[in-house]
Amino acid sequence: MSKNKFVLAYLFILLFVISSQAQKSEDWIFKKLDSASLPKLDASANILGNPNSLNQLFTKLYKIKHFSKENAVFVHIGDSHIQADIETAVIRNEFQLFYGNAGRGLIFPFQVAKTNAPSDIISSSRSAWKSNRVTKTDTLTTCGISAFGIQSQSSNPEFSFELRTINGYRDSFDRVKLFMNGKISELYLEYNDTQAENACYSMPPNYAAFDLNNTTSGFKLTFPTTDNITFYGASIEKKDACGIIYHSIGANGAKYSDFNKTPRFWKQLKYLNADCYIVSLGTNEAQDPNLTTEGFLIEVKTMVNKLRVISPNACIILTTPPVSYFKKHFPNQSLVVITNALLDYCNKNNLVYWDLFGVCKGLEGAKIWKSNQLLRPDLVHFSKEGYLLQGNLFVDAFVKSWNEFLCKNH
Repeated sequence: MSKNKFVLAYLFILLFVISSQAQKSEDWIFKKLDSASLPKLDASANILGNPNSLNQLFTKLYKIKHFSKENAVFVHIGDSHIQADIETAVIRNEFQLFYGNAGRGLIFPFQVAKTNAPSDIISSSRSAWKSNRVTKTDTLTTCGISAFGIQSQSSNPEFSFELRTINGYRDSFDRVKLFMNGKISELYLEYNDTQAENACYSMPPNYAAFDLNNTTSGFKLTFPTTDNITFYGASIEKKDACGIIYHSIGANGAKYSDFNKTPRFWKQLKYLNADCYIVSLGTNEAQDPNLTTEGFLIEVKTMVNKLRVISPNACIILTTPPVSYFKKHFPNQSLVVITNALLDYCNKNNLVYWDLFGVCKGLEGAKIWKSNQLLRPDLVHFSKEGYLLQGNLFVDAFVKSWNEFLCKNH
């Protein structure tokens, strides 16, 4: 073989090896499910159904992973399983580790509203506030983007947010988006002890965004006014970062119908510019002994249609609810009705779905999860370990679809 031919052959082999290694490096290797978890699960069912509907999202994620400076925005909507942000924190952290961290996303002053909060958020206030959530009827204190609302009951209301250190890591941000309502002519945002942003308005704003001069892990927000104002939530983001923003929106006791009947939630949702909606509801509907497939699907279709109007290019993932018991007596049979209805609807409309009920082994699985102490004493909610497992299961299903997309397209 001549020297030139040898060099060309060597280069060809080298490029082939590099190309092969690049392909392997793009695969997402996820091994957070240990062997002890498998007897509790139907691992073969842990997939995303109708994954072709994810292609547009995956194409954007591929660009973000390799060369684009964009963000991909996920909005996860749910009930008490989601309000606690244990499952969704797992998903957020794993997605951001792989694709990049573009911000914590939506937060709300849960402690000020006197309700349970995600473990990484602390809020406080010296002012008096009245709170409400989407499951309650209160025409004076409306709810918005976070499924909650707090209304001031004193002059110059204020509150503070702080991100906690979790597992040795404390997140930060330098962009704040605020959702609010009322006769607001001025607001004052303080951060890092000595820095502040002040804004004055000729017309009361319902939404405001601030790019901060430095990163921070908390802020204090003050409204200099004697009028009542209502606050709905804030999105904290990284203005120059590319990657994932993962918004988690959950409310204790929530159903599809509660979100559907909350106009301000839908008006504000558009500001999140979602690329993907994940809807995890159905647990509370299953507590209704008179539940019908027809009645349940009316609310599901209403939500899906509303999401499509706001974000016509976003993909939608519907998840079936996890296992639970009916009034602590026996595994909840209504979950079979809900699961079958959701899967049939998704298959007929080419919607992505994640069958968590099936992965949990359905009615039989409820007993297994109970005997393994992964269900709390109310037999509806889960232990921390149970929610961590569910978060890892979703990531595992997502990873399978991602790797399959890479295999077919890259």
